[in-house]
Amino acid sequence: MNLPTAADEDWRYVDCRGLAEAAATTATVLPGEPCSADAFPAPTDATHAWALAGSARRWRASSDATIHDAGGCWALLVEVPPGTALRLRINRTAAEGRSASWIHAVLGRGANLIVEDVSTAPLGVHLAAMSATLAQDAALRYRGTQHGGRLQRHHLAAQLTGLGASFDLAVAADPRGETQAHVLTRVVHAVGPTTSRQLIKSVLRDRARVSFDGVVTMLKGADGSSAEQRDQNLVLSPLARADTRPQLDIRADEVEASHGATIGALDADELLYLRTRGLDAATARELLTTAFLDEVQGCA
Repeated sequence: MNLPTAADEDWRYVDCRGLAEAAATTATVLPGEPCSADAFPAPTDATHAWALAGSARRWRASSDATIHDAGGCWALLVEVPPGTALRLRINRTAAEGRSASWIHAVLGRGANLIVEDVSTAPLGVHLAAMSATLAQDAALRYRGTQHGGRLQRHHLAAQLTGLGASFDLAVAADPRGETQAHVLTRVVHAVGPTTSRQLIKSVLRDRARVSFDGVVTMLKGADGSSAEQRDQNLVLSPLARADTRPQLDIRADEVEASHGATIGALDADELLYLRTRGLDAATARELLTTAFLDEVQGCA
C-alpha cells in the first residue's frame, strides 16, 4: 500500500519517514463478533485502510469496556443502542513497529458514549482513528492523551446527523525528545441545533513536533448549531515546532462558531510568583505545565 507523504493534504505536517516501519505483529483482543470491512464506512484516510487490513469486528455495546491495544492493525464497529450510556477506554501500549486502529461508533437516539484514549507506549508509530455518527440527542465525549511513541497521529471525525446531538473532544499531548504528536479533526453539523466543542492542548519540549488540523463544517439546514474549536500550544524549547490550522466551513445562517489557536511560552510573572513562594525553577515550570494540560482532564 502506498505511503502518504507530507505533501498530502491530511498529512502535510507529519514527518512521514517513520510510516515506512514494518507493521507491528502483536494481535489486540477485541470485543464483539468478526465482520467484513464492508460493514464500515468507506475509508477516507490511510489509517482507516491500514486498520481494515487487520482484524475487523462488530460490537453491540451494552456495558463499559476496556481495550488493551497491544499493537497490530484492527478495526472495531461499535453500535450503541438508543438510550444506552457507557464508557469505553483504550489503553495503547504497543512498544514498536507501526500500529493502526479505527473505531467507528454509531450512536442511537439518546445514547451517551464516553471514550478515554490513553497512549503510553515508549516506542513505535501509532496511528489511531475514531469516527462516529450521532442520532438525535446522542452525545459523544472523547478524551485523548498522547504520551510516548515515536509518532502518534489521531484522526478524529464526527457526523452530527440528529437534532440535539453533541460532540465534545479534548486531547492533551506531551511529546518529548524527537517524538511527534498530530491531531486531525473533521466535524460535520448536518442538522440544527447541534453542538460541538474541541480543545487540543500541547506541551512541546526538546525537539518535539506537534500539529493540529481541524475543520468544522456546518451544512445548510444546521441553523441553531454552535461550535467551538481551540488549539493551545505551550513551547518550552526553541528547537520544538508546532503547526496549527483551525478552520470553519459555514454554509448555514443563524449559527454560533468560533475557532482560535495560540503558540506561546510560560508566563514569566507566573514563574516569578511561584519562585517567591519557595519553589525552584524546575518545579515551578513543571507545575505550570501540569496545570496547563489539566484542563483536558475536566472535559471527559
